[in-house]
Amino acid sequence: MAVVVPGTTPPRWELYAGMPCWIELISTDLERACEFYAGLFDWEYETHRDPISGEHLIALREGFPVASLRAASGDQSSWRLYLATSDCAASVERAESLGAALTVPSNHVPRVGTKAVLMGPADAEFGLLEPEESWQFDVGLPGTLMWAELVIIKAQTADLFFQELFGYAAEQFGTEHRSDYSVWYLGDESVFARVSMIREFISENTRPHWLLYLGADAAVGTDELVHKAIALGGRVRVDPYDSSIGRVAVLRDPTGGRFAVVDPTQAGDFGTAANYDPYED
Repeated sequence: MAVVVPGTTPPRWELYAGMPCWIELISTDLERACEFYAGLFDWEYETHRDPISGEHLIALREGFPVASLRAASGDQSSWRLYLATSDCAASVERAESLGAALTVPSNHVPRVGTKAVLMGPADAEFGLLEPEESWQFDVGLPGTLMWAELVIIKAQTADLFFQELFGYAAEQFGTEHRSDYSVWYLGDESVFARVSMIREFISENTRPHWLLYLGADAAVGTDELVHKAIALGGRVRVDPYDSSIGRVAVLRDPTGGRFAVVDPTQAGDFGTAANYDPYED
């Protein structure tokens, strides 16, 4: 496995190529989204502008970067996951050779690194990030990334593509009553899961998407955080339930961005939000 070395500022974990290393919200109403997540997770923001990548906001929790936010050019808000690479240009070329198409050309984002966005052959968009020396990314804490799921229609195509690109190993879960759920690993580290959509819930408008799980403070809990999200203008997609990774709920922010919250101290039986979320409003 290739180790990605950001530079003089060490990450809090050993970063391998293919590991999640950044998340980004593309929002149709950036100001409203900022107010929502600040109220929900106590995020603060730094504004960055440059002539190539334009304006974006870095969200900070207790001074540490946790995400970026950008204005959407279209009419849909969504969260995007970025995967680490030591060479963005080479990884883009490799991904294209495997059937991906570049949708956002490579550009450098201050404090983050060089990144690009591609559409994979399974119609799932994803990001690549070559971290710069000052890169930092808080995870595993309240208000930060805890887990990610790629919810997909063409599951086998996604499996082949991502495993070829990053060398993931996979462990399969699921029953006849649940969607096909595959956890992908780099060595002993689980990186994220691939979820095959339940056929009965798929319509002609259904699109693959990332479901990013953000941490709930155990002192608050998932249920109370859901109430807070509603008061801030959010909507509930899936009511709180117990899963193997914690107590989970799926929400939409006021601009329509879909995400999950999880309290990992309340882990229960196996379950994934993708089994309960009907994908479309």
